[in-house]
Amino acid sequence: MKRIICFTIGCLLFSAIYLQGCMNSGNTIEQRGKEPSVPIPSNFDSLEYYFVDIDLFKIGELEDKKNKSEKERLLLSVLEDDKLDLSLLPHLKNIGYVRGSLGQSLYSAVDSLFFLKTRTDHVDTSCIYEFRDILVFYKNKQCIGIAKICFDCKAMVSWSEKPNFAGFGDWEDYDKLHLLLRRK
Repeated sequence: MKRIICFTIGCLLFSAIYLQGCMNSGNTIEQRGKEPSVPIPSNFDSLEYYFVDIDLFKIGELEDKKNKSEKERLLLSVLEDDKLDLSLLPHLKNIGYVRGSLGQSLYSAVDSLFFLKTRTDHVDTSCIYEFRDILVFYKNKQCIGIAKICFDCKAMVSWSEKPNFAGFGDWEDYDKLHLLLRRK
């Protein structure tokens, strides 16, 4: 009987301490662990968009090929690496990426997705990234940021000198951006 009373008191004490911690945090469960970020204006004045139209079957063939050309190795590197190599920018067209047209009228929409909002979700997928889309941000003809995007996996690898890409990454951001970029 004494054990039951001690166990009950222990459970009540643990519950009270746990609930007190939840009430004092001031955050809901969904808000805890999220990074607070302040939206920052983008400061880009030019934007280039590149994409490569290659399916997973073709990528698989390239991966399995024993004697890859330099161009094929470079293409696989850009598609699959979760790192950014700025020296590859001038070679994107040579390895099959096409520069898409993105009018200045769409800059504000891109700006609102990347810079003028706060991310609410942190998307994690167990997908093999194939970065077929690349955005290059410029200010005064200097590259200030790059975002490699895999729309299938809802994943992005980015680099930036000054602007912070922390606002982009909610699940619906990928869908909105995909529609903007592929608009005819």
